Amino acid sequence: MGRWLAIATALILLAAAPGLDLLLVPATPTGFWPSPTGFTVQSVVRGEAVYARHCRNCHGAEGRGDGPEASRLAVPPADLTAEHLWDHPDGDLFWWVSQGMTGVNGRSVMPGFADKLPEAERWEVIDFLHANAAAAEQARTGFWTHGFMVPDMMATCADGSRISLSGQRGKPIHIIVAGALGVAEGGTSPTFVIGGNSPSPSACMVGDPEARRALAITLGLNEDGIEGSQFLVSQEGWLLAHWHQGGAPAPDSLPFVAETLRNVCLTTTQNRHAPHR
Repeated sequence: MGRWLAIATALILLAAAPGLDLLLVPATPTGFWPSPTGFTVQSVVRGEAVYARHCRNCHGAEGRGDGPEASRLAVPPADLTAEHLWDHPDGDLFWWVSQGMTGVNGRSVMPGFADKLPEAERWEVIDFLHANAAAAEQARTGFWTHGFMVPDMMATCADGSRISLSGQRGKPIHIIVAGALGVAEGGTSPTFVIGGNSPSPSACMVGDPEARRALAITLGLNEDGIEGSQFLVSQEGWLLAHWHQGGAPAPDSLPFVAETLRNVCLTTTQNRHAPHR
């Protein structure tokens, strides 16, 4: 009796402890597999196309589980913008996309796509799901509380060198989407500029055509909606802030703003799982 009471007490404590609830979720065979995509602007945009072809009818245009086929299903599709998405590593999501999911009665509640989609596309749709969920979270809370990584992109600098966003870890990065109001002088070094002309010698021009679309996905906007926008990225690569045309602080203050927002992000994520990527 005492042994079973101890086990029951331990399970209750595990269920109540913050961050330990995942210990009670069955592991998947691919749970520890890292994503091979690099989480790039290309993989996010390609994943969006995969989602539109194979997932939208059930999960809905915005991933909220309200697609046109949802009402016909015995078990409602999952809301892919909800908190639970961030609780699962990429490997688990890959397993469910590949093999499907079953309900408590053992019946299939979601088909698997291992026989329908190449492995690369199954990983890419997961990148889109994270970017789309980040947009929903920002809309709900005004902040990216899960330490969302900005999709990687390549840029060419004034000296002809090619650099990646992920290669700039250790310093804040300013991203500017050129719009009707032109491009502001960068306040961090280097500044990544998408479209338009280089505003300063420290600016590097992004040549990836998918960059604009990928950033629009992370905000839940169309591409026209981010014209003239500016983004601030932490030294870890987290998306810290977004400003529409004319709303950004003075360029010289961006390093201070980045450090302040980074501390907020660290505080809000310290009791959560590791940030995506």
